[in-house]
Amino acid sequence: MSDFPALPYPWQQTQWQQLCAQLHGQKLPHALMFTGPRGIGKHHLAAAFGQLLLCQSPIADTPCARCRGCQLNQAGTHPDMLWLEPEEGSKAIKVDQVRELTEMLGKTAQQGGRKVVILEPAEAMNLNAANALLKSLEEPAAQTVIMLVSHNANSVLPTIRSRCQMRLLPMPRKEQVIHWLSPLLAGHSVDAEVLLEVAHGAPLAALALLQGDALEEREQWLAQLTRVSLGQLSAIECAGQWQTSDVAALLEWFSSLLHNLTRWSAGVEDPIITRAPAEFRSRLQVVAPAWLHRYQEKLLQTRSQWLSGANPNKQLLLEELLLDWCALLRAGTYRQVASGH
Repeated sequence: MSDFPALPYPWQQTQWQQLCAQLHGQKLPHALMFTGPRGIGKHHLAAAFGQLLLCQSPIADTPCARCRGCQLNQAGTHPDMLWLEPEEGSKAIKVDQVRELTEMLGKTAQQGGRKVVILEPAEAMNLNAANALLKSLEEPAAQTVIMLVSHNANSVLPTIRSRCQMRLLPMPRKEQVIHWLSPLLAGHSVDAEVLLEVAHGAPLAALALLQGDALEEREQWLAQLTRVSLGQLSAIECAGQWQTSDVAALLEWFSSLLHNLTRWSAGVEDPIITRAPAEFRSRLQVVAPAWLHRYQEKLLQTRSQWLSGANPNKQLLLEELLLDWCALLRAGTYRQVASGH
């Protein structure tokens, strides 16, 4: 798939047709929110639709790639395609960024057509930023379409959500993704189905795992967690090793692993856990499924805290998480001894 024009992925055809029907019927809302799991292409769909909206001569619901609007979009310099995301080094979209955007929306489109805004992730707006955006949503500028992309719509202010037409993008069907992913794995030794399992069904997340050393890094995290679980590495030492990683990616991996462990401990066959070290599986057999559920809740809270923009101490956050993990395993061992097994 070429970079321009951006075309919807195969699993996005229904949403694409609905958007195009609204466009043709002149029923397109001034604000849309694309929401759903990470790694399924929400940003891509918004960008593709933005390119279509700014094309001066679309062909069969596809940007023509020849007009002035398409040339500017292809070069990444279209003055009426506005992007809003956290600034480098920040996790939050700040109020000054939104105010600057609002000021730009008050002006006439430089190319004489629509103005398109893509804001991602919507949950990164702090309270002041979200309130600043409300005016643009309540009193939209003419010929303006604002598209918000959210990985967790429940974390977006209800007043923002209520002023957007919600578009829930579900996880695509496994068979459809395998068909799309398999040709892209030419030259790689990993199997498409295995890769998709590691990415928990998210096609773009699966593809991203091939970039750099992402797969090797996850194997290293599991090896380190296994050593902690067996008492071969302290929680403090492991936290020190982990804090050099991308903490957001690490917490997402740990959360996914817990999900698999919870299923496995409840008797459900899980291919990810089956491929984990045997000593790790043996150590986890002493932990009740209900305790894994509770730990998963803590992990999700920790992940939410990290993604909130509050900038907690990385080392201390990971130390607490791993110390609680060790406490969970000790409690499981005591429970096993007390029951006489």
